[in-house]
Amino acid sequence: MINRFITILLLVIGLTAGPALLAQEQQPPQQKGKQFFTVQSCDDPFTMTDLIINKYGEQPLFRGQGLQFHRNGQAFASDMMYFVNQDSGTWSLISLYPDGTACMVANGRNFAPYSGPTIPTKKDGT
Repeated sequence: MINRFITILLLVIGLTAGPALLAQEQQPPQQKGKQFFTVQSCDDPFTMTDLIINKYGEQPLFRGQGLQFHRNGQAFASDMMYFVNQDSGTWSLISLYPDGTACMVANGRNFAPYSGPTIPTKKDGT
């Protein structure tokens, strides 16, 4: 019960404080490739976290602020919360929007910290 209270408190803080920092709308960067559109299941934060915590046993691992883009280019700021069950390996990524909506961005299994080689970038000369 205390874990659920802490999670709900984090969600409320995220909904009120985080998105204000990303309130400016931005245009998506120029795409060299194709765009991929998805559909997100949404509900109120309490229903969403109840499912994640009680059904899958996932707990918050980290949070951040992000932008998601509509196909018309409009940016939507949100807090993102990443939940993980470190025993089963399941994970969920949720967007928390300023209007009180929580949306499941993605979920999956086989969560594990990345321990592979450093990924080269153009900055590295590759």
